This record gives sequence, C-alpha cells and structure tokens, in this order.
Amino acid sequence: MDPLNTAPNVLAIVSLGMALAFVLSDRRSVTSRMLACALASIAASIYVNTAWIEPVPPDELGPWAGIGALTDAAAMIFSAQWLLQIRRTIPAGDLDTRVGDWLVRIAQFWSLLYLALGVFAYQLRAEYFLTGLSDGWGLPPLEFMIFAAPLLMAMLSMAFVIRLIMFRRPEYSESVRLIGFLIGAPLIALGLVVGQDIAAYTTSVGLMILLVGAVQFHVLEGQKGAFMGRFLAPQVAELVRREGLKRTMGSDTVQLSVVACDVRGFTGYAEAIPSERVIRGLRSYYDRVGEIAARHGATIKDYAGDGVLMLVGAPLPCDNHAQIAVALARDLQREIAPMLEQWSLAHHQLGFGIGVATGEATVGIVGGASRLEYAAVGAVVNRAARLCDAARSGEALLDAATHAEIQPQHQYNLRDSGQRQLKGIDTPVATYAIHRA
Repeated sequence: MDPLNTAPNVLAIVSLGMALAFVLSDRRSVTSRMLACALASIAASIYVNTAWIEPVPPDELGPWAGIGALTDAAAMIFSAQWLLQIRRTIPAGDLDTRVGDWLVRIAQFWSLLYLALGVFAYQLRAEYFLTGLSDGWGLPPLEFMIFAAPLLMAMLSMAFVIRLIMFRRPEYSESVRLIGFLIGAPLIALGLVVGQDIAAYTTSVGLMILLVGAVQFHVLEGQKGAFMGRFLAPQVAELVRREGLKRTMGSDTVQLSVVACDVRGFTGYAEAIPSERVIRGLRSYYDRVGEIAARHGATIKDYAGDGVLMLVGAPLPCDNHAQIAVALARDLQREIAPMLEQWSLAHHQLGFGIGVATGEATVGIVGGASRLEYAAVGAVVNRAARLCDAARSGEALLDAATHAEIQPQHQYNLRDSGQRQLKGIDTPVATYAIHRA
C-alpha cells in the first residue's frame, strides 16, 4: 500500500479526533464548538478531496464533486465564526469593534464565493486548483487563481481579525491559541494545492501547531478557572469561562442580598505572632469562606484585610437570595467562628461578626481593558457592612428587608435585636440577630 495514499486518511482521522476531543471536553462552550466544527470540516475536506475527487479524471466528475468546495468553505466559515466568538469574550475597552466584526463577515463572504465557484465549476476546480502547485511554484494559471483568490482573501481577512484581537491585549492563553491558528491554518490550506508528497507534511504540521496552541490554551484556562473558582460562584466562573465577560459586562439594577463578615481582634493578633503564621492563617480563613460561599452560590466581591463581602443574586439572579444569604451566614457562624476560637491566644481573642442586608443595587463590570472588577453599588452594600461592624462576636445581624423575605422565619432562630444607629446611615435600622447555637 502506497503510504502517500494512506496519509490523507490518517490526517483526516487525526483532525476528526481533535474535533471530538475539543467538543467533548468543553461542549458547553460556543467557542469550542465552533473550533470543533472547523476541525471536523477540515477532516471532511482532506478525505473528500483526496479520496473522492483527486483520483477521478476531471471530465468524469459529476455535480457531487461540489462537496469538496463545501467542506473547504465550511472549514473557513466555522474558523471565522470561532474568531468572532473569541472577540466576544475579550473586553474591548474604548476600542471600536465594528471593523473586526465586519472583517469576520468579509472572510465568510469570500468563503461563500469560493463555495459558489467550486459548486458551479467543479471540474475546473479539480483540474486546475487541487494540487495545482504540484508541478512547481511558477506563475499559476488564471483558472487556479479563480479559486485561490477567494480563499486567500478569506485567510487575510481572518489574519487582520487576529491582529485586531491582539490590540485588545488578550490573556496569554488566548494569544497562544490565536498564534497557533495564524501559523497552522495556512499550512493546512496549502495541502489543497500542493502534491500529496508535500501535502502530508504541511497538513500534519499545521494540525500539530493548531493542537499545541489549543491544548496550551485549555491547560492555562484550567489553571485560571481553578483560581477564579476561589473568588466567584461556580455558576459565574462557568459563565465567564464559557461565554466570556459579554453577559456580565452590562450594568443592571437588581434585587439581591449582601453578606459581609470580618474577624474581630485581628490587628492585635497579627502584631503578636510571626508574619508567616498570619499569612497562613489568612489563607486558611479565605479558603474556608470561599468554600462556604461556593456551596451557596454566592459571589465574593471583595477581600479586604480580614473582611469578606459576598453577593447572592448577582451576577446570576435568583428568587430566594435572602434565604440563601441567611443560610450562608449560619454556615459561616458554624464553621468560621470555631476555627478562629482555636487560633486565639490567651491575651488576643479572635471573634467573628456577620451582617446581612437585602435590597436594590446596581451591578456590573467596571474598569478598563487592562483591569476589570465586578462592582455592586447601592445602600444595601453599605448597610450589610455596617451591620457586620455592629454585630457582636459570634452574631449575625439581619436588616428588616432580609427578615421579611425569609420563610418560615421560626426555623432560623431569629431574635429581634431592636433599632440600631449604624455609622453612615441617618435613620435607625431595625435588626434581627442569629446567635450561634
């Protein structure tokens, strides 16, 4: 068996395997699905063009040979759509994104033009375009350029799209993946027009470059996802990973609950023990708070010293945010307060206070292209922080809005804590306390 005849089949299987690997490992990501479709189309293109069309004399081909142009065009269209999905996951700051979006559509237009030419002039494509450079790299005939020009224009348009994406300073993982595509895609396309002896090498090298870039991206994204999971609710981290920041970029006014907690006596405690022990303790404290927040689907908005501010109901809305926030507060009481008591010194006791407030806030991503953070602005945020300040050690204070939302109230062992004048709030605030059992 001629190894040159088996090489295209092997490459088609490799490309299809890459497509399956990406879609199975990350099937909920639109970006991964587009890349998988592009790779599957490349696999179909390799097999159809080399096994079905090239062995048949051009004058014996029927209209069915247009499927070769269809698979080529599909690979280009899905690749352009993949770039568009990537663009939507990267914040643009003040940059005008319309040019890049138009370039994606222009690339797809050229791909469709190539498809039309290949369907209506399938014999011409087989005779002059496929392996059209196998006899040398001299000036190609006009019939070759009829098909080569649209593909070349589509690839140039996508190259400009990648350049525009780079202006946004994407993360390193995304840059690696884009560079892999920028180098690998032309090598794969070159396999259409050179002889099989050379095509086997250009296509395999192009696929390997694509694979290396994509695998490196997923490895780095996995590391980033593990880090994000410590700060965001799992649902939010998954949303950002799957669809980028697009769905969370817009600001919105929502009803939510805010949980604030902090350690009492920490400043004096930190001065009394070695700094390395302080850092280890803070890490353990943050890890445990993060685990409890993730358990309840809360998003950690801020770590400030020994204080933590968490949101329930944003970025992902939920109807029972007040009850979730109270359940979160109770778990913090049960798990964090005893841990801090074990760390306490005879002359430096550590305590733990919690505040829970419910109300309206404006939430969204703020910042520039280089640094972004999730913000929540509203009186409810300040009220939760002030309730936390007012809470005694081991106590969680709720405002009246939270108390009114939770049902049934008797299961929470709430006690009316009276009206309190909180710092920075003009009128007294009705409070309810959850004491540690």
